[in-house]
Amino acid sequence: FIMAKQVEQLEKEKKELQERLKNQEKKIDYFERAKRLEEIPLIKTAYEEQRVRDMELWEQQEEERITTLQLEREKALEHKNRLSRMLEDRDLFEARLKALRRTVYEDKLKQFQERLAEERRNRLEERKKQRKEERRITYYREKEEEEQRLREEQLLK
Repeated sequence: FIMAKQVEQLEKEKKELQERLKNQEKKIDYFERAKRLEEIPLIKTAYEEQRVRDMELWEQQEEERITTLQLEREKALEHKNRLSRMLEDRDLFEARLKALRRTVYEDKLKQFQERLAEERRNRLEERKKQRKEERRITYYREKEEEEQRLREEQLLK
């Protein structure tokens, strides 16, 4: 009997605990929902304020970027105007330099052409000598072979 009462008491405590947890869960849900309902307008206003600040910051940075680009353009125009006075001197210097390099190139080309012509003459002369020598050798060889053939014919007769 005591055991049954104890089991019954435990089950009753267990149900009470579950009911308390369920009630606590509901309270927390209601509290969170209420908190969210209260926070939503605050979050929206904070978002709008942040958006306005971001827009102002962007506009400020854009203005700074534009002014720096304008300053850079003005400086570039000043440099262009300053350097345009040197344009004639640059062209004159460039023309002199090109003429000098052209003469050096032509001299080297002339030397190369002379060496090339000399080398061609030498090779042509060498080939002439070689061909002459080959013809002489073949002539003597053919003559020798003809004499050998004639001797062999006479021996056979």
